[in-house]
Amino acid sequence: MSQPLDRYRSRRQQLLAGVSARLREFGIEAAFGPLVPYYDLYGSIPEGLTGLIVNEPIGTGLTQVTVVAARRIVPPGEGGLSADGHSWVRDVDLEYDLDGDLAFEIATLEGRGDGPGDPRAVWAPRQLVGTEEAVVDAIRLWHGYRDTLRGTPPAPDPDRRRTALARQIAARHAAAAAARVRHRVDAAAVPPEQRPVLDAHQAELDHARLCFHFPRDRHGRYVKSAVVVLAGYQPGLNRRGPWLAVRAAGDELVVGVEALIGANQDHRWDRLPWLWSTNHRDATTTQRWQLADADDARPVVELLDRHALADALTRCGVEVDTHLATLLDGYPISYLYARYTDTWVNTLYEQLRNCAPWRLAAGFQVWQDERRAAKRPADEPIALFGLKGLNQQAKPMVGLDTRAGAARLTMIWSGSNARLTRALWECPADLQAELVPWQTR
Repeated sequence: MSQPLDRYRSRRQQLLAGVSARLREFGIEAAFGPLVPYYDLYGSIPEGLTGLIVNEPIGTGLTQVTVVAARRIVPPGEGGLSADGHSWVRDVDLEYDLDGDLAFEIATLEGRGDGPGDPRAVWAPRQLVGTEEAVVDAIRLWHGYRDTLRGTPPAPDPDRRRTALARQIAARHAAAAAARVRHRVDAAAVPPEQRPVLDAHQAELDHARLCFHFPRDRHGRYVKSAVVVLAGYQPGLNRRGPWLAVRAAGDELVVGVEALIGANQDHRWDRLPWLWSTNHRDATTTQRWQLADADDARPVVELLDRHALADALTRCGVEVDTHLATLLDGYPISYLYARYTDTWVNTLYEQLRNCAPWRLAAGFQVWQDERRAAKRPADEPIALFGLKGLNQQAKPMVGLDTRAGAARLTMIWSGSNARLTRALWECPADLQAELVPWQTR
């Protein structure tokens, strides 16, 4: 079937000739022809619509410009997206027959679409401008955005980091030597049949280990907001139920029973009982660290200290997807999200410098086993942490999965709070204590 014809093709080409010439002066080539289908809140463009197409210098994105007739249907200043982002009022009608007030329509297309059409249409919020200069300015900004909007990865400071870690480790040893743990457990919050299990867990609670491993800030103090969950007493990780949990109160830890969703916890230790239980003091280094010896981790940890994240991941056989590889180099993943580049780059470096890449595959296997035991899908990525910046339901996160047995980090968009507990993928505190000098010997 032949492509539908644009009956205003000649006029559009004439109206866009000045834009094309101005772009050429800046070394940007624009080709006139049929546009790739796209859509937004105004609807879809008609089939066969023509205009200028400018390809991204690096990558697969493109910007398209055409000419439309725009008729305002609400007073100036009204319409558009509401301040709370919950409603949208159409402010103009767009017509493509060029009868009326003319405007330039600019749309930037990135990636594959999910809309109607064959080929599928791409979601591309369009921008209306009134002058050739405005079109050229918008395209020039987009055309060079990868370099002009590149983020700067944080500068490494291995000595400062080692000093902070040494401070943390010294604080851990001091707290373990004079453990202060208070029990405020309400057994009535646990189903009657589970109370003997709760009693057994309290009896085997190793106060020294608990104080040593509890999360700490860069000053060595307990993290005030941290909640460490040790054991659950009701089936179903994705449902709220009673958990034996620990919180910090100043320089003291308080043990209690809380109603929590296990899958949503950053610090869930039920699969790592050697962090808190006297019954697992004989756990081997292979169980605790996924290593035979602490020195095996030293080359990787040193790379992470120098912010050579890509090298550390590669050394451990961990793959990264295109978006995360782009962020590790400081580049924006797309024009639409370029404003978040600095935030995402800094978050990525801040979080991954504490990871233990060699543990990622084993951590994902634990998550898969839990999902399969619950008869839930177990092949999609599980989130490690959020990249921050966007206030919306589906947020950008770093996820973990495996491919042919190799761990793989990927950028995902998720509205779920489920995540892989940090104790499965970060560098364990007792391993850090073996690697970092923390006192004068």
